[in-house]
Amino acid sequence: MKQHLFWAAVALAAAVAAHAAFALFVPGWWFSREVSRLSHAHGKNSFFILTPEEQAQLFPGLPRFGVTGVCVFDVAKGDVTFAADLPDGFWVTTIYTDKAEAIYSVNNRQSGANSFTVSLSRAPGLIEQLLKATDKEAADEIDSGWTVTSPEPKGLAVVWYPTPETGLRAIAAEAVSRSRCTAGPAGES
Repeated sequence: MKQHLFWAAVALAAAVAAHAAFALFVPGWWFSREVSRLSHAHGKNSFFILTPEEQAQLFPGLPRFGVTGVCVFDVAKGDVTFAADLPDGFWVTTIYTDKAEAIYSVNNRQSGANSFTVSLSRAPGLIEQLLKATDKEAADEIDSGWTVTSPEPKGLAVVWYPTPETGLRAIAAEAVSRSRCTAGPAGES
């Protein structure tokens, strides 16, 4: 009888561990795979509008008739500039690492403007942070909110613009597509 209880407890512990591993690691892996797929299909450091099918695959919870614009960024070799030029109305911009971690989010009310520029860069590593902590000028730096550092070299800057009906999607997509994503720091072209 004790042996049956032991094996039942082992099976329960294994099931809990398998569920936890699945819940913690599979979503990030799946999102990373989708970021790589979009990068190959549309290129790195460029802005494009997702098709309704791509949108449903990447963000299944979003309504299909909204517009989702994406910048697949890669800051491994330097900064990337995301210049949003969005139409009036409600919109949300969220920046994700390729592991599906949201690292920055702003909407039309918070930003106060429909056109803004976000400079994306790689977060410094531990050694760089230690070296920078000893540098006097490092203490004077303050994050302005328009500079986003990513702990991962790749990720997505996503703009979601809901439309009240399917027929308006094309018009909204044209307006959202004015946004740009380019390699290099803000101010350089």
